Amino acid sequence: MNAQRSRWIVLLLVAGVLATKTLLPMPAHAAKLVADLSRGTVAITTGFTGSSVILFGAADGPGHIVIVVEGPPEDTVVRRKSRVSGIWINRHAVIFRNAPSFYAVAATDELKEIVSGRTARKFRIGAENLNLRPVDRNGLQVPEGEANRFREALIRNQRRSGLFRPQVAKVVIPSTGVRLFRTEIFFPSNVPTGAYTVRFLLLQDGFVIQRFERKLLVSKEGLSARVFRFAHDHSVLYGIVAIMLAVIAGWGASMAFGRK
Repeated sequence: MNAQRSRWIVLLLVAGVLATKTLLPMPAHAAKLVADLSRGTVAITTGFTGSSVILFGAADGPGHIVIVVEGPPEDTVVRRKSRVSGIWINRHAVIFRNAPSFYAVAATDELKEIVSGRTARKFRIGAENLNLRPVDRNGLQVPEGEANRFREALIRNQRRSGLFRPQVAKVVIPSTGVRLFRTEIFFPSNVPTGAYTVRFLLLQDGFVIQRFERKLLVSKEGLSARVFRFAHDHSVLYGIVAIMLAVIAGWGASMAFGRK
């Protein structure tokens, strides 16, 4: 049984559970949304060129599905160049504290058509609704007009590097009462490591009526992971070993060429 067939079986089982719930009396707070990931870990090994994760689930009732994936927060510096004496140099820089290192959003329709502005800001739906507040190197808030320009630059830079990825998910099997959905999120080769949050939102009339959350771990594995941990846990020793290896490599090359 291949992986694709297994995923469809899982989806059908989920649909069956939800369909059963719709036939039985349910309390008002009963869940209307069930979702999961095709895998819980993205392993970064030597030669890693990127990887995709399938997000899927089912909803028992009308409404739209929005999926938001956020990477671990980190401080991100954005610089602006100015021309000084005919030379372009970095003169202005701001820091975005705890900005998501990765961001992707998927939805069953255009966000502006299915999400109210208030809901988008509250649940951080869409890169323009992220709480990105820059400060200068002294920790002071940047004036709003200037902050907007740096905020747009941050989003533009992250999209160019593939770390902010707006997408559109599609409901793949419409049915009476229960709808199955799936989408695929691609994580590029430069994806940061850490714990990612995947939020599944069920919306009606522009407002979130149900939310479901899963965790995704992106981590280094194999030889690259061991080298990474050694370099961080024993930085001085790592530096010494690196220098010794460089000297040995240089000596070996000189000996090889010297014989010729």
